[in-house]
Amino acid sequence: MKIVIIEDEIAAASQLKYLLAQTNNKHEILTVIDSVSEGIKWFTTHESPDLIFSDIQLADGISFEIYEQVQIKAPIIFITAFDEYAIRAFKLNSVDYILKPLDVESLSFAIEKFKNQQLIQKERFSELIQQHAFSPKNYRKSFLVRYREKLLPIKTLEFAYFFIENGLVFGQLFDGRKYILDFKLEDLEGQLDPQDFIRANRQFILSRTSIAEIASYAHSRALVKTNPTASFELIISKEKVTSFKKWFENG
Repeated sequence: MKIVIIEDEIAAASQLKYLLAQTNNKHEILTVIDSVSEGIKWFTTHESPDLIFSDIQLADGISFEIYEQVQIKAPIIFITAFDEYAIRAFKLNSVDYILKPLDVESLSFAIEKFKNQQLIQKERFSELIQQHAFSPKNYRKSFLVRYREKLLPIKTLEFAYFFIENGLVFGQLFDGRKYILDFKLEDLEGQLDPQDFIRANRQFILSRTSIAEIASYAHSRALVKTNPTASFELIISKEKVTSFKKWFENG
């Protein structure tokens, strides 16, 4: 059984290798992939493995971006610390969805399901399905922004984009004001409605309505011009251009 591991934490990848050895299943680990960009490159240049063990949150995005851009036929066992991606995972060729921390029992169970080509046990995920399919997620509608000795209420849709500059996270409003926010960009990404905002790159979260122009850029990348104009170039990587355009067109 040839296996590919998608995991950006060295310790987590090592633990998975150790637990796989404890399951007494003959296997060969072809590679460990730690980013979306590396995953796209590997799967476009190598034959499909028998099975993929995939974390979801990676250093440069989420692993779903790999599966959106590369047609992968191998079954996937998702391993993550978050249950919020379960419904999205079901739409892919997933065998199981295991919440961290891992143990030999849950791993062995998932492998047996893969070996027997069984469907995901509906009973195990029924609670998650009901919770996420029928209860819409409550995305952030407003912020209380600290300014001098005050807290200013600002609606989320008043923000054109969020960005990192000199180690600080700023929120840029459409009216030209900008404020320092007490959030990490990763935290904001999970709180904003993906219909309205997208993580354009490591430095930017972008509002759909702030996009003024998308132009071709060197090495198959894209240059996004915003309103109000950003203080530095907003570049979309080659790996994310297709999904970025699809997000914008489907809004």
